[in-house]
Amino acid sequence: MALTLPASFNNHSIKQNWLFQLHYDDESSFTGLSFYDTTVSQDYYGSITNKPSIREKIDLINSKSSTSNVSLTVANFKYLADDFSAELYGGTRKYINRIVKIYIQPNDASSLSDCLLIYTGKLKSISHNIDTINLDIEAKRVWDGVEIPTVKTAKNNYYPIAYGDYRPNAKYNNTNSTSIDFNSSAGIDEYRKRKTLYPIPIEERRGDTVFALTGDWTQSDRSWSHYYEKSLDSFLPLANSSTDVTVNDAANETYEDGKATRFNQNLLKSSMNKMAELTEITNQSPFTWANNNNAFDGDYINTSTFTQCSISGAFGDNKRGFVKYNMPQLTGYPSKLQVHFVISGSITLSSASGSGEIRVQLLDKSFGADDVVGYYSLTGNGATTTFVRTSDSQNFDTSSTVFFDTQVDHDAEWLASGSGWGEGLQFNLKCVQHGGGNLAGTLEGNFRIYDVAIQADTQLDFTETTKTGKLTASKFIDDIEYVYTGGDGLPDNGWNSSSAITTIIAAHRDILHRNTSYTNSNTPTNWSAINSAKDWAIRYWINEPKNLKDVLEELQFNGGFIFRFNGQNQGEYIFIPDSISADHTINTDDLENINLSLTSMNDIKTTIDIEYEKHPARNGYVSKVTGNNSTAETNLLIGTNENSKTVRLNALVSAPATSPSSNVNDDWYTYYNGIIGDQKVLVSATVVAPSLYGIDVGDFVEFGTMPVDPFGESWSGKDFIVTSVSRQFGKLQCEFREV
Repeated sequence: MALTLPASFNNHSIKQNWLFQLHYDDESSFTGLSFYDTTVSQDYYGSITNKPSIREKIDLINSKSSTSNVSLTVANFKYLADDFSAELYGGTRKYINRIVKIYIQPNDASSLSDCLLIYTGKLKSISHNIDTINLDIEAKRVWDGVEIPTVKTAKNNYYPIAYGDYRPNAKYNNTNSTSIDFNSSAGIDEYRKRKTLYPIPIEERRGDTVFALTGDWTQSDRSWSHYYEKSLDSFLPLANSSTDVTVNDAANETYEDGKATRFNQNLLKSSMNKMAELTEITNQSPFTWANNNNAFDGDYINTSTFTQCSISGAFGDNKRGFVKYNMPQLTGYPSKLQVHFVISGSITLSSASGSGEIRVQLLDKSFGADDVVGYYSLTGNGATTTFVRTSDSQNFDTSSTVFFDTQVDHDAEWLASGSGWGEGLQFNLKCVQHGGGNLAGTLEGNFRIYDVAIQADTQLDFTETTKTGKLTASKFIDDIEYVYTGGDGLPDNGWNSSSAITTIIAAHRDILHRNTSYTNSNTPTNWSAINSAKDWAIRYWINEPKNLKDVLEELQFNGGFIFRFNGQNQGEYIFIPDSISADHTINTDDLENINLSLTSMNDIKTTIDIEYEKHPARNGYVSKVTGNNSTAETNLLIGTNENSKTVRLNALVSAPATSPSSNVNDDWYTYYNGIIGDQKVLVSATVVAPSLYGIDVGDFVEFGTMPVDPFGESWSGKDFIVTSVSRQFGKLQCEFREV
């Protein structure tokens, strides 16, 4: 936003002097210097011998801003009966690290309200010789030298910072409860596939209870810890019980100066998962299994594809065909391990002879078992779709898909097997002459497995009687750095009624207020507009100390905006709105030394691979899209893989578009495509009209009457943003960029 320009600058030309206020002690008073002696409420000493410049820039591509330092050369004049160098350091007043303000004084104005404040910094260093003093003034900001987080435990573990709308994977007996039920609606909750969590560090193990640090704010629900099961890429809720998987720690609790959640050391947890790999097929007439992965494709229950066993040929007692699969390597041993099927099937017996009963059995031979989980029964010519469950003789009609719970638990067989999780799953179809008859004939039909669900409750074994066994379990726990929680992130610290923070822009403002002297009594310029336009959602966490400036700039890039303090020390947000209203209209007489150019082809990116929604446990991202500006590619004759880039966004969870949307703030890709997705006109010029001395970076400009057109185009309909200003005595140089 433009600097507040006094009316005294409305003249076509002005006489200039610069005023330098060197504040001291508590910064309520200052000593004044200038280019020449003047009085503006108090005396300013004309002792500045160089002509300093003040440069301010914004980088739209990287969403950063910068302000230069200022170097002054001052005559070492006599001041209060001593050298001025003695006043600045070693005297009764202290100037180092105090505010320095720079004003433009027009036409020897006697009131400070008629002067233009153009710079606010702090005195960084002083050096001098006999005749001159050198003052280095730094554009010091409230985030300089600050790291977050800062709150830590007595063991020097930091409480994490997290912003965003998180959601845990469902546990039992709460408002987010989803028991692991095998049915047609089994999806993201049953399979525990939500990744809307953040990592929380383990603090200590006390008895059989482990404590993990959630932050320094209260989570009244959904705070329970999760273990990341790498083989499943799933976060599994951890029980706060050694025996009951339904007992979880819903709310966090006070722990030293922050909050923590607890779980049992044996990592008791429940999961439903899929097979990992088809490893073997053995076919024997009349059975022929298809060689595909359709019995375990998709993330959840999938009834659109299947692995079929075709049945065609003469009945033969004990003839069989089987498929074998590897399953995921889970953590711990199973206290419950069940295999469930989604199946259909139909079998016909023809050319029957003899009498008795033929059965076509489904056997589960996983982990060395030999369980007949069900069968089809045939006693003569005819067809059947009735599948009988062995455990309770219940009939299932498999003419369409059936969700079949075998009611068989493999935990004992797993323990007895030689390879544990490496043993694999094996399913057989087998012909059996049941009851001693001599029925024979030809079998035709099929048996289809649409999906297999493996339900497992697993845990570490602290009941192992050997010392080695107990130490192995203990070491496993001690080697875990993080578990994960889906409790909501920080609420704002009072500037918005302590409401939940779910957007990047709100998190940025909250971090500023919470961690700097720019407290929540300050409302940044342009806040209302940007808060309304930027609804991009956030999930972002920090577990170890990180430079605050880096955090803020990372959020700015993820959120498509810039925050800065202007020369008048006012905090402001800069972004490109959906509809631009010009802050200034500039004409020929306002400018000198006009130069036009185009953005470099090296800066144009017509294809952007965007990785976003950071994975809580892996060094990667949950989601990825590719945004492409095909129109610009055609116009600029850009070839395949040219002018492309990859960005990785640690805070953004709102999906970017794949092609530019109609409003620039609709999404991340559309916003940055408007900046780097096509050729833009650049203008540099010297502003000579004093009425435009208030121009600042981030201002929007339209050009009116100009001595030359922008290449073969027109100024009409083009909007520009000020990306650079350089203020020198009697001169203002600006750079403008088309948006």
